[in-house]
Amino acid sequence: MEKKIDLHTHCYESTGDAGPSESTVRYIIDHIKSRGLHGIAVTDHDNPDYGFRVKEAVDRYFPGEVIIIPGQETRIQRQHVVELYLTDDLVFKFCAHPLFGKSFEEFIEKEGENIHGIEIKNGAWQLNETKVKNIAAKYNLLMLENSDAHSISEIGLHYNCIEMEKLYARCNGNGL
Repeated sequence: MEKKIDLHTHCYESTGDAGPSESTVRYIIDHIKSRGLHGIAVTDHDNPDYGFRVKEAVDRYFPGEVIIIPGQETRIQRQHVVELYLTDDLVFKFCAHPLFGKSFEEFIEKEGENIHGIEIKNGAWQLNETKVKNIAAKYNLLMLENSDAHSISEIGLHYNCIEMEKLYARCNGNGL
């Protein structure tokens, strides 16, 4: 079954609540639901801990209300890559707001087999959709639309309608 999910959000940077408290998690959940989403990935910069804490709080206080995928946005060379930590120790990686040019070509040639998707839409960046489509076709990457929300109110401005199994299949080397 397809789920509406925003795979690129920065919740700690949005709230500053390192806990996060039960009320902060409720606020995040309420916003996810108000956008008609099934869930989000919490992908703050260079540290996955907050995403795991949000998932733990949702599982404890609000089980089954929304999907939370812990992750992080990191850099490989000059490129920003979002890593999503799925169950069974699988990691789905995608290029966030790809920066095209010689360094991107070098990056994708070197890391391409470890990258599973690429953003074609990003709420914070204007992307060259033609280039994204060409790269996605060449490297069999899943095209994604994400908010890159740096405030809770931006969550869901862009999102994906996707079967979670597709993310898992890509991590296992099966292009669907």
